[in-house]
Amino acid sequence: MQRFIRGDDFPQVWDIWQACFSGDESYVRFFWDNCFPMCRGLGREEDGKLAAMLFMLPGTLDEQLGAEYVYAVATLPEYRSQGYAAELTSRAAEVARSEGKAALCLCPATDSLYDYYGKQGFMPAFRKRDEGRGRFVWPGHMLHYMRRESELCGRTDAQSDEPGGMLRSLDERAERWLEQTGGRAYLEYTLE
Repeated sequence: MQRFIRGDDFPQVWDIWQACFSGDESYVRFFWDNCFPMCRGLGREEDGKLAAMLFMLPGTLDEQLGAEYVYAVATLPEYRSQGYAAELTSRAAEVARSEGKAALCLCPATDSLYDYYGKQGFMPAFRKRDEGRGRFVWPGHMLHYMRRESELCGRTDAQSDEPGGMLRSLDERAERWLEQTGGRAYLEYTLE
């Protein structure tokens, strides 16, 4: 069963995070206390517990088109290869589309995930460096969170060390935007 992640789900989110990502509980608790109230999570429940999750963080394309950044897509090892992450990503697209958003965006954590997300309709859209052809813009409250997260992790700024990002168009507005930017948009992380 798919459902939105609730405020009392932290222990289950921590279990998934711990099984799938690096980082200690203090980082996950920081995310939960400071970012989760500004975003939404989707989960897949199996056997009475969360088996998979993802989070949808708000943003825009060039401050004009609503978009969601998909973050922390993860499935417990014992539930992998059953399509749960793909189902959650599709559900995130449905939710965003129903709210009038134009796109989902994400940064695959590994090279192999580019193929995985490509099969789900995501296309390369973002570069690490600003090339002046468009960008994913975080709202002010998310930038404030990112500044604090950067300090917690000991980085001097929140410049992304991730590879280029991908975009899944939800309607013709995002398709036009992607065509105009030629896949050379910028996923902004620098806090000025």
